[in-house]
Formats: sequence, C-alpha cells, structure tokens
Amino acid sequence: MAAVGALFALLFAATIAGTIGLWYAIDRETDDPPRMDRADAEHAARQDTDQRDESATGDRSTEDGDDWGTDAEWGVEEDRR
Repeated sequence: MAAVGALFALLFAATIAGTIGLWYAIDRETDDPPRMDRADAEHAARQDTDQRDESATGDRSTEDGDDWGTDAEWGVEEDRR
C-alpha cells in the first residue's frame, strides 16, 4: 500500500512540475515579441517568397505559370466601362 502512495506522490509532483515548466517556457517565449510594421510582418509570415505585398506596389499582373487561369477562362469581359 505504501508503494501506491509513493507512486501517487511521484505522479502528482511530476504533474505540478510539468505544469510549472510549461508555464515558464511559454512565458519566456512571449516575453519580448519583436515589433514590426504590417508589410514586414506579412513578409515574415510568408517565408516562401521574396515578394512584398503586391497591393502596396500596385503590381497586380499575373505570371505565365499562374494556376488561376486567364480572364477568358473565367468569363471576364474585356470591355469595362
């Protein structure tokens, strides 16, 4: 019966220590977040590209290898008034 009590105490201590350790790790990670503007934050979030936000530069042209298709495929009329 003493072994069951010792096992319970050990698991209880491990649970408390794990909770405190997790709290400490999260607290250290969020202690001093870097400050940046929106464009830099979007660029950091999109690590797979070198392009900046296209809306900021006004460049909305598509590349030849674009997977979205042409305007004719989407039924977009050329005559816009």
